[in-house]
This record gives sequence, structure tokens and C-alpha cells, in this order.
Amino acid sequence: MKRFGWVLMVLALIPGAFAQDIDFAGPMNQVQFSNFTKEMGTALWFSPGAPAESLGVTGFDVSADILLVNISNGSDFWKNMTIGDPNNFLTTTRIHVQKGLPFGVDVGMMWSKARDSNVSSWGVEAKYSLVKGSTVMPAVVARASYSKLTGVDHLNMNTKSLGLMVSKGFLMFTPYAGVSLVQMHASPSVAGTGLSGVTESVTQVSGGLQFSPFPFLVVNGEVSKGEVLQYALKVGIRF
Repeated sequence: MKRFGWVLMVLALIPGAFAQDIDFAGPMNQVQFSNFTKEMGTALWFSPGAPAESLGVTGFDVSADILLVNISNGSDFWKNMTIGDPNNFLTTTRIHVQKGLPFGVDVGMMWSKARDSNVSSWGVEAKYSLVKGSTVMPAVVARASYSKLTGVDHLNMNTKSLGLMVSKGFLMFTPYAGVSLVQMHASPSVAGTGLSGVTESVTQVSGGLQFSPFPFLVVNGEVSKGEVLQYALKVGIRF
């Protein structure tokens, strides 16, 4: 437990690569706002961060995550939605907690914050086991999630997703993959932008590998591809 505490402290001190606030900093048209919504929505989306296999009634998974989204920082829509010059990666630190429940259900929640930026978010998730998994069969789950942007005064944004995940453990390694349909909604919360709210849908394909070098300790790498690429690194306790 002490080692995990040190990991949390180290991850929290890693500086974010995205050090500007999100706001309506320049003129935007409706097409640009839609493109911004799809890329920002990828950063906001509550990505899996874990294999498909159920935790079980007594199971917990608590982790600190680093997520990087490779945004189109040279585009007009990012320049007009950022106070300052945006970098090519939006980097956030996330705390992610999952709990197993009866009947093959897992639930989770997260909170994330971009360093040196007004961008933050919270989210909830639920997974339902379709195939429990065994020494020969992979585990398969249906997963739903919701996330909401906070900290940005003039922008309302949320995501909803529904998808399937599969994973299969081999010794200390558990590779997993999934596909999700992610719906992203954004609207200005300030007058004078001339923009209407938009709803976009993106198919997000994810793949990851969980490594368990010691009992209860997990290290997880994950890549997701939708409108843009998202990379994630997780260190946590799972039992």
C-alpha cells in the first residue's frame, strides 16, 4: 500500500503537456465546433483502463492513470478554443476506482484533471459479464460509461458510450480489446458565440495489456483510436 501511495505522488507531479485553458478565444463556425467536439470528446471519454474479466463480489481496482490525447493542435478549431497556443498532446491525470458486485456486475468512477489547465472531468461506468471466462474461454463484458466536463465555465460537454470488451489472462499478462460507440454532446454556455449545440458519434477501438508483476499490483498500457489517438498508462492495486 505504501508503494502505491508513492506511485500516486509521482504521477501527480508529472507536468501536463497541455498548459492552456479551454475557452472561446476566437471566432468559430459550426463545422469547427463539431470537429473540436469530436477531439475534445475523445479526451473526455471514460476509457476502460482494465481487462474485461469481472472483479467478483469482493474485488476492487484502484489506480492512478496518465492519459494523452494526440489532438490536431495546428487546426483553427483548437487555436480558437484555447487561450494560448495548444500543444500536440492533451495530458490528464486520472484517479479510477472499480468495485465488483453480485451477478457479474462491476461499477466504477473516475475523476481527472489536466495539469495547468481548467480542464477536469468526472465519470461513471458499469460492466456486465456476458461470458465469465475460464482457463480456455476469454471473458466478455458489455460496458457503458458517462463522463462530464467540469472546470470550463463557458462550455458544456458530456459523453455517453456503450460497447463490448474481451480479455484473456496468460500467467502475469492479460491482453484485452474492445469497441465502443461514443456519443459526444457539446454546447456553449455563454451568449454571443453564434454556435448551436452539437452531438457527434465516434466508434472507439481500444486495446491494452495488463501486467501483474506482484500480487495485487497491476501496470496497464492502453491505446484507443477514434477521431484521434489516446494513450493511457495505469498503475494500481487490483484484487
